[in-house]
This record gives sequence, C-alpha cells and structure tokens, in this order.
Amino acid sequence: MNIGGILINKEIPTALLEKAQETAKKLGGEKEKILFIVVGDLTADSHYGTSLLAVTERCAFSLDGTGALLFHTVHTDTEDAKVRRMYGNARLVVTQKDGKVVELMRFTYTVASLCDMAADYILAIASGEDPERAYAAVEEAYGKLMLYCPKCGRRLLHPGADCINCESKDKTLGKLVKYLVPELPNLALCVVLSLITTALTLIPPTATSTLVDDVLPNRDLAGLYRIVAILLGSYILRCIIGIVRSYRLRVSGDHVVYALRNDVFAKAQRLSMRFYDKTSTGSVINRISGDTSTIQSFMLRITQEVVVEFFTLVGIVVIMFAMNYKLALLTLIPIPFVVVGTKIFGKKIKPFYRRIWRKWVAVTSVLTDSLPGIRVIKAFSAEERSGESFKDYNTAWLAVDKKSARISTAFPTIVNFFVLCGSLLIWGIGGKWVVSGDGSLSVGTLVAFISYASMFYTPVNFFANLNDSYQSALSSAERVLDILDAEDEPDLGKGNCPEIRGKIEFKNVNFSFDRTKMTLSDINLTIEPGDVVGIVGTTGSGKSTLVNLLMRFYDGYDGDILVDGVNIRDIDLSYYRSQIGYVQQESMMFRDTVFNNIAFSKPDASVEEVFHAAEVANAHEFIARLPDGYDAMLGERGVGLSGGEKQRLSIARTVLMNPRMLIFDEATASVDSETESQIQGAIEALISGRTTIMIAHRLSTLRKANKIVVLDKGKILEMGTPEELMAAKGKYYKLIQIQTMAEKAQASREEEGFAE
Repeated sequence: MNIGGILINKEIPTALLEKAQETAKKLGGEKEKILFIVVGDLTADSHYGTSLLAVTERCAFSLDGTGALLFHTVHTDTEDAKVRRMYGNARLVVTQKDGKVVELMRFTYTVASLCDMAADYILAIASGEDPERAYAAVEEAYGKLMLYCPKCGRRLLHPGADCINCESKDKTLGKLVKYLVPELPNLALCVVLSLITTALTLIPPTATSTLVDDVLPNRDLAGLYRIVAILLGSYILRCIIGIVRSYRLRVSGDHVVYALRNDVFAKAQRLSMRFYDKTSTGSVINRISGDTSTIQSFMLRITQEVVVEFFTLVGIVVIMFAMNYKLALLTLIPIPFVVVGTKIFGKKIKPFYRRIWRKWVAVTSVLTDSLPGIRVIKAFSAEERSGESFKDYNTAWLAVDKKSARISTAFPTIVNFFVLCGSLLIWGIGGKWVVSGDGSLSVGTLVAFISYASMFYTPVNFFANLNDSYQSALSSAERVLDILDAEDEPDLGKGNCPEIRGKIEFKNVNFSFDRTKMTLSDINLTIEPGDVVGIVGTTGSGKSTLVNLLMRFYDGYDGDILVDGVNIRDIDLSYYRSQIGYVQQESMMFRDTVFNNIAFSKPDASVEEVFHAAEVANAHEFIARLPDGYDAMLGERGVGLSGGEKQRLSIARTVLMNPRMLIFDEATASVDSETESQIQGAIEALISGRTTIMIAHRLSTLRKANKIVVLDKGKILEMGTPEELMAAKGKYYKLIQIQTMAEKAQASREEEGFAE
C-alpha cells in the first residue's frame, strides 16, 4: 500500500507512522522523507511484536513498537547490507566502512523478501547509483511482492487485493449457502414436517395434566380412552412424519455433499502447481472427504434442527407462561449462566479445531506417503521406523485432541448442571405450592410443568452446544474454501488456438519459487521448428524448471516465452498443452487397464490408433505377453510393470496425442542400457519433424540433438551444437569427459566381474 507517498507492507497506527517521520527528520534534516517502511513481526530480542524498518534517501533506521529508535545507518557509510537467514527468523545486517556491524532489524521469513529489497536499495545508494533509479527498482520489486498476502504469504488476485484466506470468517459459511439453494423446496417441506412434529411433541404433558387433574379423580373411563387414543394417534403420526422427514433430509444432505465434493475436486484440477507445492496430498484428500461431510452435517443442522428447536423453545415458553408465569420465570434463571458459558467456551475451543486438523493432516500425509511407497520401506527394512514415524504423528494428534477434550467434554456437563438446578427450583418451589394446598397450583399442572421444563432445557442445551459444531464447521469451511477460492491457473488466452509449428523463444526470463532465490536468471533461448535441443547441467541448475515454465505449470515469471511469435500466456491453456507431449522421468500410470492408460491422452481413440501408438513406442510386444494383454489391469501407479515398460507406455500415450512439440525430462535416467536402447528407439521414431527438448543426465541419449544448452545455477552457461561445445572445451566438454571416464570404469568393473 502507499500511504502519503510511503510504500508500506501493512497498516500501522498513525502515531507510530508519525514517530517514524519525526525520526527521519531528526536524522536527515527537515527535508528528509521516508521512501518505504517494512513492518516487522519480531522485537530486537526476538520476541513476537511490532518493529519498523524505515528507509530514506540518506539513511535507514529501525524503531520498536512504541516508536523508540533502535539502530540507524547512513547509506554512504555502508560497506555491505544483506539479510541473514537463520533458523526460524532472519535479520538485516549492515556492515559499515569502519568495520562496525549493525543489526537493523529481526523478523520472520514472512517479511524477509521485503528486507532483501531494502538491503538492495541500501547497497545501490552506497555504490553511487542514481536514487531515482534505485527507488524505481524498489517500486517494481515491491509491486511483485505485494502480489502476496503479508500475513499468510498466499498469492493475491492483484496487488493490494483482500486475501481470501484471511478475510472475515463471518462470510466463510455464507459462501457455501449456494449449495443449499437447489434443496430449498425439499428443506422447506422438511421444516413444515418438523413444525408438525414439534406441535405433536407438546401434546403429552398437557394430556398428563388433564389425566391427573380431571380423569383420574373422576374415574372417567371415556376420557381416559380419549386421551390414550389422542396420544396413540400423535405417536403414529410422529413416526410416519419422522420417517419421511429423515429420508428427505438424507437425500438433501447427499445432494449437498455430492455437489460440494464435485466442485472441490474439479477446482483442485484447475489449481496451479504452486498450490500443490505448498499443500500435501493428504490435506487435499481430507478436505474433499472429511471436511465436506462436516459442512454437510452442520448446514443441514442449521436449516432443520435450529428451526425445530427454536419453535419448540418458543412453544414451550408460551405454554409455561400460560400455565403459571411464576414457575416459568424460575425456569429461565439458568439461561444467563448458559449464555455466558457458551461465549467463554467458544473462545476457548476455536483454536483447537485448526490444530487438531493440522495434526490429523500430518497423520494422513504419512499414510499417503508410506502406503504407496511400501516397496521402498520393505527394501530398507524400515517397517519399524515407518511405524514409529506414524506413531509420533498420531501421538501429536492425540495430545492436541486430549487438550480439546478437556474443554469440549466439561462444557456440556456444566450446562447440564445449571439445567438440573433449574429443574430442582421447579420441584422445590412448585412442590411447596402444591403441598401448602392454597390452590395456586394443582398436582396435574405441576407434573405437566415439570415435563415442559424438561423439554424446555433440551433446546437450551442444543443452542449451548451449537457453538461447538459451528466452530468445527467453520474450520472445515475455511479449508474447503482454501481450494474453492484459490486462484485458478491463469488462462487469459481462452479461445485463442493458433496453429502451432513449434518455434520456441525465451526472452529475458527470470523465475523464483520463493521470491528470494532466483531459480532461472536472464534466460534467452530460441528453438526453431523441428530442432532437437538437449538441456544439460548439474542437479539443481534449473533444467526441469525451464520446461515447467514452457508447460505453463508456473506463470509467475518475468520476461516472455513465445511459441511461433505468440506469448504462451495468450494461448488457450488446454489447447496449448494438447500440443505438447510431456514424458517425465517417473511415468505416472493410473489404476486402470493398459489400453485406458495409453488412451488417456485421447479418450476417443480407436483400438487401431492405440495399437499403432504402442508399436511406435516399442511397447506392443510386452503388452501382448501380459495375461490379459491390453485389458490387463495395472496396480496402483503401474505396479506390475517395470520402469522401462511404464516409460514406453508413457511414450505410447504421447504418440497417440500427436503433439507438435515434445519434452523428455530424464526419460531414460532410471532404466538399464538395454531398456534405454529400446526407449531411445521409440523416442527417435517419435521426434521426427517435431520440436523436441530433451533433459538428460546421460549425455549419450542426446546423440540426435542438433543444439545443446548448458545450464548452471539457473543461467545459460553455453549454447551451440555438440561439436561447437566440444571444441570450446567448456562445461559441456567437462561433463562429457566425466561421464566417459565413469562409463569406462563401470565397463572395467563389469569385465573383471565376468573374468572372475
């Protein structure tokens, strides 16, 4: 945000801002103005609290939460300025030319990127750069950083937009009401049925009063039979209505959770890879299954039980006041205690639901990691370690759940205690009035009143404990809306489907995952249609990130990526990806038949097309040997096939979609030489005439490449034909030499083994 020309990451009290401006004038003169302020979240002694880092053209200084000056430095006296990241927190450290080290401010990682920006500005001014140019760089960096919520770090829809995750929780459940709208006619009918049931429920105490006061003393058999008949009819009617109401509520509930789960899962498919970089699979599964059920139960409870209990409460109060207003007032005595207790309980229990959920997600994540990886666990005899890991997470969940149980179990008991006290008042005082025989209260009226009082406290208990359900549902709703309200993958070019020939251009592309460390820097690369380009480099050099950007798995990059002269952001996303065949190192197979796994890229493919794709990928022969051939059912993630077989199925899937561009990301990295040869044959049959990018550690797999790009630390170090790079004797030449030596050593070991 921009307050009076000052860039500031979040709001602070006006008095504190005025203190900062006064301090700037004291340190730099009356004309000194603050350019930007970073509001920190740790005090100088590393406790949570507010601190301020203010930067002017001449100096930088820090204040505590009261506005007191902590430290200050002058830019021209600065030798170095940087953010030092430590465990759980970081600090902005300025080294002055006289050797003095000043720790300007401590903070958590939430504001570390903003302090990086401050350090860059201080260094720019210290090195003599033009202040206006340095500030322009700050504004540009600030604009990018403010695309993220300063509180939770999530990407915003636009700079300065309200954070969906941090918005008012009062609106949270309201956003889910739309799922009830289609069920309103059915729910309205259920409400009517509930009201009838409520009215029928109020009959027995009145009948009891009549029985005690009129029928029994007068030995009126006809009256007795009449009361019995009325009660029997009311019970039968309540039973029939209850069955109909329960069925229709169940159906409505199923429809609600059905629609909600469909929307959450569909939305999960459209989210960007950044979301899944930060969110575990177990968490997403929990939201789609458990949280939607919690929301369903609460929404139906609100639309039905609240209505029923409210009318029950009102009906009973009216009847009790009509019968005896004095006893009715005694009945209301416990209510203030229940209301106050409910508010206290709500504040106490609310934080526990998110903690419990987080601990349970951790447990689920262990399950989703361990069970699919059971082969690895068994291979390393890690069954006990895996069990202990699960036990640790489960123990952490148990500890939090126990703490919440102390509150959630004590509260209903306390409420019941106050309720019983109210009942005792009626027993005691009402009984006294009957015993005194002054005629103010009959036995039948007292008995009926006791029954109504018991019924009265049931809805009181319900509303007292509703807050528990509300907090649980609110916590679930926040997590579901975290998916539903998350930003979709941007598709600004929807409907734009230009012909793809395969020319790829990277122009001044920069990218960072965490906004602090650049993963790719100043990438400029042109790939002509039909080129076969090899991307090589050491682990972590940015090879996979490069193709991830080309695939538009990540969009938050600087610069432009063009395909046939069109910015890929301006092309329909679904169409664009349909033009790229992507073969990963770990081929993903679904729990389905071999045929359907190949046809995944083209669901309407004919049998002949699938067979042809398998033959091109050198996969038909091994598929034919399977017991059920193309109808063979694969296990989870392709269990039952070797790595090379799964890879060839992945290539067959790509062949079937007939893309204009191909990406192979370490396609042969985890297979033996013979399988590699078979896969290479499939690849060579596929790449003919198509623009191809091949990432490889085994440089021998790049023999068809006519251009090599060498990446190192996110930058293009070398680029050219294999012959040119070998002649230059640079990084590529060294990689070739290292691999050649390794292959010779391996061959020598194998020969020695055979000789023995």
